[in-house]
Amino acid sequence: MENLIISLKVIAPLMIYMLLGVFFKRRGLISDKLNTEMNSFLVKVFLPVLMFKNIYQADLSGLNGSFGIYAGIANIVGWCLCYFIFSQIEKDPARVGSMVQGGFRSNAVIFGIPVAESLFGVGNTVEVALAIAVCVPVYNVFSVLVLEVCGQKAQMQKDAAAGKTSHIDGRHIALSVAKNKLIWGALAGLLVNFSGIDLPDSLDTVAAGMSGCVTPLAFILLGASFSLNAATKNIKAISIVTACKLVIYPLLFMILPIWWGWKGHVIGAMLLSSGAPTAISSFPMAKGMGCDGELAGEIVVVTSVFSVLTMFLWIFGLKQFGLL
Repeated sequence: MENLIISLKVIAPLMIYMLLGVFFKRRGLISDKLNTEMNSFLVKVFLPVLMFKNIYQADLSGLNGSFGIYAGIANIVGWCLCYFIFSQIEKDPARVGSMVQGGFRSNAVIFGIPVAESLFGVGNTVEVALAIAVCVPVYNVFSVLVLEVCGQKAQMQKDAAAGKTSHIDGRHIALSVAKNKLIWGALAGLLVNFSGIDLPDSLDTVAAGMSGCVTPLAFILLGASFSLNAATKNIKAISIVTACKLVIYPLLFMILPIWWGWKGHVIGAMLLSSGAPTAISSFPMAKGMGCDGELAGEIVVVTSVFSVLTMFLWIFGLKQFGLL
């Protein structure tokens, strides 16, 4: 029951933000145009600052080489599996991009850290912070990659229907990955962290303030764009991605660490970096990069709701076997 309460405490504020978004949309305070513009601003400005702040402030002094290597490789393999499987299930590239990102990208920062602090105590979450520090750059690079590729494929299909000829622009994809502000935010955070530079208090305050806006703003915009009718039409895709994200992905992610005898905080870090619901940033990114933003948002909502149950079951099961 305690673990269920912990998860509810994490999820409840996110649900309230989304309900506020629904309310604001119905009151005419958030138009579709404003939603799109604010999503673009969120991706280009606030999310990179959040990436920088989280990695800059992480304690990386105890970074274990094998742990970091495994976390990075496991996410890349997970991305490959998601892309292969969802490409067989869904033929619309715009939907494939949103499904792949929804299946492998975790909301580890917003969801994982609070749960870790509740499980292990404040100040005892270094393993989770290290896992996030490794996984966030991987999430960003491969999310940009799949959204760019699938977005271009979707545009090619539209061009073909209109009698136009187009092709995948590899150079554009490479440039998009190289110029992505989320990636640069993560890299800047690593650079400042490893260099030992202490930012002035004024800059720390600004970074904290901007980062603090991400969760409420993103979930309010998500609520304003959510459509129950659309979610009903997408029920098959949403169900598949939700099962993958909350059950299959963390199971595959933890098999080898458990086999190797990893326990305690390390297994907790593996669980929370893989079994958290889909990252909220996947919604504005998919919407802004030519993929199915509506489907991406629905995946965020559904995985966030069901993660209360699945995280409780994961924690309970791992504790029963003495692994957590």
